[in-house]
Amino acid sequence: MQLSTVYLLKSYLETLSGISPHLLPLDVSRLPLFLRNRFSFYSVELFGKPWCLAQEDESWDTGTPGEYEKQVETLRPFLNAPVVFVLTTLPSNARNRMVQKGIPFIVPGTQAFLPSALVDLRERFPKPSGKGRSSLSPTAQLTVLYHLEREPLNGLPLNSIAEKLHCSAMMLSKVKDELEETSICEVERVGRSMALKFPAENRALWDLAKDRMTSPVKKTRWVQWKDPGSPALLTGISALSRRTMLADDRLPTYALGPKMLESWLERGTLTGCPDAEQATASIEVWSYEPKLLGDNEAVDPLSLYLSLRYNADERVQQQLERLMEEVKW
Repeated sequence: MQLSTVYLLKSYLETLSGISPHLLPLDVSRLPLFLRNRFSFYSVELFGKPWCLAQEDESWDTGTPGEYEKQVETLRPFLNAPVVFVLTTLPSNARNRMVQKGIPFIVPGTQAFLPSALVDLRERFPKPSGKGRSSLSPTAQLTVLYHLEREPLNGLPLNSIAEKLHCSAMMLSKVKDELEETSICEVERVGRSMALKFPAENRALWDLAKDRMTSPVKKTRWVQWKDPGSPALLTGISALSRRTMLADDRLPTYALGPKMLESWLERGTLTGCPDAEQATASIEVWSYEPKLLGDNEAVDPLSLYLSLRYNADERVQQQLERLMEEVKW
């Protein structure tokens, strides 16, 4: 355990208990090697009760609640006190499941759960969402679509996936828990890192996930735009007409990422309009970056389907069916 981590842990526990805790290194030579490589073990007395602290090395990705549950069972015969996992981070979804399973944990400076002794979650505790979750978050949806349309993500470390999707490792850790909870993917360990494993493939995965997916469109604006181009991609009816026999609307429709529109309005790249009559284009602001999935001209077919699937025009619905028939799974 690094000195900085020891100091932060002791300081946090002293704040909670009012007493400076005394951490004693444990002799764990009898433990399996993989546990000794992953954790440093200390004994400590907290709230009048002995505990064993299992400090996870910072080079390891945070595991799943199921993984920690199995490790408790492995450790129990070797230790004479309840095990508390000391973790660097713990996403809220994983935290909920750890509490639900009764697995003690401490995230120094942030939160702690010691059943019958202490609960410090530093925020209102939400009910576990589990498989009843109504829809995927934008990043979770992007992850599944990227896997289906761009390249397989099976077996890749979470930090590698985060780089591909231009998001943080913390966000991917939350996505990991979300997709596992909804049974869209499983989680496996690859060395020190966690990785995603999609049990279904191609069309079967799409059928499994699509009812939890939502339209990527957050809002639509009419604009005057003299020189449409990269990184804007055709979307809506404009993209559907490009891929099918449907006639295009009078105004072309383009998709932009979450923050691009406001930036371009401020710079004068385009100008907002009060109605369609004065506009030269329609802009959809998406909840994720469309260029991560689309080609050089138009958005990807699955996101396009999701953006139009509740369109009331029967012609649009007919062409959406044709669009899905032509998807190369």
